[in-house]
Amino acid sequence: MSDESEAWHMMPVAILAILWNLAGCADYVMTQYGVAPYLQLFTQSQAAYFTSVPAFVDGAWAVAVWGGLLGAVLLFLRVGVAPWILGFSALGMTVAAVWLIVFATPGLTEVAGYFGDAMIAGAAAMAILFYVYARQMRVAGEI
Repeated sequence: MSDESEAWHMMPVAILAILWNLAGCADYVMTQYGVAPYLQLFTQSQAAYFTSVPAFVDGAWAVAVWGGLLGAVLLFLRVGVAPWILGFSALGMTVAAVWLIVFATPGLTEVAGYFGDAMIAGAAAMAILFYVYARQMRVAGEI
């Protein structure tokens, strides 16, 4: 591991990744368990949409959020496998996002508008960015 001053940004990025993925895990749990107060934040059609996606999308979403949280904690701890875990998380989020935006019928745009598309695409982009960051830190010998 290099001198800590070289990677002064790793702890803030890891903490941000942990908080981001905790929010994703909370969203996943509240949606999967049908927590009424949470689902009331959505329109009826949006809540029905997100609680009735196919099993493979649920699986990809689970890998994305739980893998993202695990990978972020491992990044915080500077464990070398963090990029791999974050890579699987990014893959899971990308699969879920592509299905929701491109292949779902009705499409996410029809249910949640372009804002819904932007939110899902943004979540996938964040997962990819956390993976790329962790990979760069691994290559640099910081983890």
